[in-house]
Amino acid sequence: MAVLLWRVRPLIPGRRLGASREAMRAASARIEAASNDTERALALCDAADLMNPASSQGLYMRAIRADPTSVAVIERAMVAFARRPRALERLLWRYLAGSPWRSSREATRAALDALRVLYEGPLRNAVRAKAMANARDAIDDRDGSAAG
Repeated sequence: MAVLLWRVRPLIPGRRLGASREAMRAASARIEAASNDTERALALCDAADLMNPASSQGLYMRAIRADPTSVAVIERAMVAFARRPRALERLLWRYLAGSPWRSSREATRAALDALRVLYEGPLRNAVRAKAMANARDAIDDRDGSAAG
């Protein structure tokens, strides 16, 4: 039984190995004390970085909802879930579904580009990769007419 628990221990949600309770309390205090959405989103990302990837997805979603125009939040999520492509894919799709693309053009472009990289790499879906590249290019096209 002990061997089984030892083997599945990385899957148990909670703090990362080096994260102390004091660090988690400090991160929670920073989230509560944030004066604007940008600070709150970055504090949520800091708290998520202290947790296991399985537990941090909700905090990254909260950070994205707090500041949907932040490219930094998208990039931090990409780094955090680099070894979990399916979790990153879910997070990015939820971001794209829940945020207005026009008002958050740069963050949307970063999310589309991250999905393109996922579909060209570990998730291997050439059709989706091309679709993400086309969507990214359409976002870049300022006048709304898609170039053939």
